[in-house]
Amino acid sequence: MFGMNPITGAMMDSLFWSASLLGILLLFGTFLRVKISWFKNYYISASLVAGVIGLILGPEVLAIIPKDVINSWGAISGRLITIVLAPMLITGSLPKLGKLGRVTGAQSTWSYLATAAQYAIPCLLSVFLFTPVFGVNPLFSSVVEQGWAGGHGTAGGMKMVFDALGYADGASLSITSATVGLLYGVIGGTILINYAARKGYINRNVISHDDNKPELFEKPQWETGSNITISRNVIDIFAFHAGLVGAAVVLGYLLMTIFKTYFHFTLYWFIAAMLGGLIVQILILKTKWNKCIDKPTMSRIQGIALEFLVAGAIASVKITIIVKYAVPLFIQQGAFMIIMPALLLFFGKRLFRENWFENTIIVFGTACGVVATGFLLLRLIDPELKTEAAEAFAASRPFCSPFIAGGVLTSMMPGLIATYGNLTVGLVWTAVFVGIVIFAKLVGWLRFSEV
Repeated sequence: MFGMNPITGAMMDSLFWSASLLGILLLFGTFLRVKISWFKNYYISASLVAGVIGLILGPEVLAIIPKDVINSWGAISGRLITIVLAPMLITGSLPKLGKLGRVTGAQSTWSYLATAAQYAIPCLLSVFLFTPVFGVNPLFSSVVEQGWAGGHGTAGGMKMVFDALGYADGASLSITSATVGLLYGVIGGTILINYAARKGYINRNVISHDDNKPELFEKPQWETGSNITISRNVIDIFAFHAGLVGAAVVLGYLLMTIFKTYFHFTLYWFIAAMLGGLIVQILILKTKWNKCIDKPTMSRIQGIALEFLVAGAIASVKITIIVKYAVPLFIQQGAFMIIMPALLLFFGKRLFRENWFENTIIVFGTACGVVATGFLLLRLIDPELKTEAAEAFAASRPFCSPFIAGGVLTSMMPGLIATYGNLTVGLVWTAVFVGIVIFAKLVGWLRFSEV
């Protein structure tokens, strides 16, 4: 039915076996993450540690874990991105700017500028350097934004897109890009903070995060991960929200099928599922069921999928592919280690009237690694979050996350490059970059003179 093949008992056994082994790796990753302080200092997640362990134990290094299991983990990761994105727009409300309108707009502008640069520059580098000199596939240009702004979750989830376009190397390169971006986000961001402190951009001492704060909570420190919005006599709250996610996934599949059948357009399932989530939200927005949507519970469902996605995606990286692309990868990633801080220092002073460095560094960390990286860097200089940076960042996400850094545009980029070529796509994104600057100037978010 609906073009799906039946799942046999043997297939389910293989799925359970592979998923359970991946769960064991996550446990080991958690133990090491808590035990080794270096991982904490650089905000390395347990799923990232687990993925590296799987990579070492896999056929690319020690060959302890069979290739079939590693391939299964890669396939699981490619599907879990659908679960991560499906609830993105099921929030119980539609996005609003709120009282932080100007700062939210400035942070959104900075986010889109960073993303446009991560689209445009790699495309143009591929046209004039990587493809003619090194002979790399044109789709190589898409891995910067997927890895840096998108993070490991997005990078792992893009496997499905690359496979559909016949570029099997793309998933491993994207994961590598995410790893480089994450490490650079922390290390480069810390260097920027010290530079800003010396230059007087920060009106307070640089304060490191609390290394003594325990990560295994005692009972009085336990945090609530979700809220019970429906009586347990009716349904478990996770089951209710899983049903909403399931509805979004099914609607997404139907949208994907409609676009392919009637419009001859490939809409990837995980993006279609996010649109399905928007349909679910609209349908129940004015009903009594809307108040039953609990964002923390949705976050827990996304979190479970994301942890398994990251671990499986990293474990299935092909090291031989990284070696093959070593030189162009070094040039590409190294270029953005210079470009990102240059953009921060130029636009930060001109976008924000107050606390410009705090407002800029949180987006910088997110655009290089993950949201946690952004907050880590912000807490180094604003440990009690007294500035508006964190609140404005949260308010800007509904205007950014559905589209960039793992959103619709991220998923579309490989297809656009395959269809129109890097030159066209690169020039379009260069024009978009300029257009964002002009728009921000016209609405008063951007000044060409420094504060």
